[in-house]
Amino acid sequence: MRMRYLATWATALILCAGLPLSQTALAVTLPAQNSAGTEDNALLQRLSHAHWVAQGSGPRVLYMIFDPDCVSCHVVFDELQPLIKAMDVTVRYVPVGYFTQSSPGKAAAILEAKDPLAAIMKNEREFNKERFGGLNEVLPSPATEKALEENLAILRATELVATPTLIYRSRQGKVVILRGRLGKGDMRSMLRDIAS
Repeated sequence: MRMRYLATWATALILCAGLPLSQTALAVTLPAQNSAGTEDNALLQRLSHAHWVAQGSGPRVLYMIFDPDCVSCHVVFDELQPLIKAMDVTVRYVPVGYFTQSSPGKAAAILEAKDPLAAIMKNEREFNKERFGGLNEVLPSPATEKALEENLAILRATELVATPTLIYRSRQGKVVILRGRLGKGDMRSMLRDIAS
C-alpha cells in the first residue's frame, strides 16, 4: 500500500505540471502582430468570459488555470500570495477538474461556494499529501458541469493540458502562456511584465 501511495504521489507531481520534475515553467509567446480577432486575442477573450474567481484588484490581470488537486498549482498559488497586493495584480483563478478522481468535485465545490475565493483559500490552506486539495467534493449541478467543461476547453485551446497554466498580455502586447512552476525570481519578473 505504501509503495502504491508513493507511486501515485510521484505520478501526481509529474502529471500535474505536465513537465519533468526538474524542469521549471515552459513559456509560449504569441506574437504581438496578431491583431484583434486572431488566435491570441481570442484566447484572452475566452478567458475573460470563463468561469473564474478573482483575487486582488490591481489593473494588471493574470489568469491561472488550475486543478484543486495539482501539487504544482498549490506551490504557484502560495508563491503568488505575498505578491498580489504588493505588485498591484489581479489573479483570476480558472478551475478545471481533470487531474484526479476528486478534482471535478472539488472544482465544483469552488464554483458553487457562497464565497468561491474563500473556498480556494481553504483548498490551498488544507492541501496535503493524502488527499491533495483540502475541499470536500460536491456533485456538480448541470450548470457547474458545463462551466467546468468550458474552462477545460480553454485549457485545451492552449495546446497542452497541463496545470498550472498562467496566461497574460505582456507590456509588449504579446499573449504569454507559462506552464508549470516558475523560479523564485521569475515570478516577480513575470508579474512586472503584465500589461496594465
